Amino acid sequence: MLKAILHAYLRRRRPLRDHNFLVLPHLGLAYGRCPNAASEDIRQALLRLTAGSGGEPFDTDDFCEDETADDWGADAGEDACASYATGTLASWADGLNLLSGRQLVRRHPGALVFSVVRDPLTRLAACFHRMRTEAAPPPGADRAFRPGDDFPGFVARVCAMPDWQSPNAYRSQTAILTHKARLLPSRVLRHETGEADWQALRAELTHACGVDIGPLPGIRDPHRETIAALVAEIEPALRLSVRRRYAADYRNFYEGTTLALPVVAAPA
Repeated sequence: MLKAILHAYLRRRRPLRDHNFLVLPHLGLAYGRCPNAASEDIRQALLRLTAGSGGEPFDTDDFCEDETADDWGADAGEDACASYATGTLASWADGLNLLSGRQLVRRHPGALVFSVVRDPLTRLAACFHRMRTEAAPPPGADRAFRPGDDFPGFVARVCAMPDWQSPNAYRSQTAILTHKARLLPSRVLRHETGEADWQALRAELTHACGVDIGPLPGIRDPHRETIAALVAEIEPALRLSVRRRYAADYRNFYEGTTLALPVVAAPA
């Protein structure tokens, strides 16, 4: 009961927090978007598929249908559909159907769901760089970000904050992509091995619905050197805190790979 009340509260405060799946219903394809995974080009590839296949445009009524009317009431629903921190809901989705995990499971149970994930520490560095350089930081950024602060300070505050209090900018990728304890993507592309993972997705999609999604559009990382320099600032003890804070991400996406952070012994 308490968990249901908490989720209802979060949906009211941050209406798009759980709307993380961009869906192409005509292709049976859904993309779980994790902010700061450097996957914007993949969203653009989906937009090209929509434009080339006559996909239906995004309708804000889809958003309001079961997330607002049932849980918030009419007034909250109208507010949620009117605007968001990055613009109107329709413009933010750019013509793709934007659904929550609950809506995705109910409406498109057979969809092929994929996502792009990133090493949590590198993702935090990308998030910090965005917050430091953008005129309007993402919603909730001020919970951990302090203008003029250094990256280790930001990481320490994030590690002290539970997922349920975190904005999607640094919420765990596992939490973003999970509905009722079920990880929704059946195909996960790692930022670090994008080319090989994309080719596997391309083959699967061609077999499933006869559509060639095309070559990897490129997972751009124009600030790679800056992000790498930020990561290098993190001392072993704080790296261990990151590993503990994002243990689910390392377990679900990086366990058994050379990309997982090494287990660092805590200082005596």
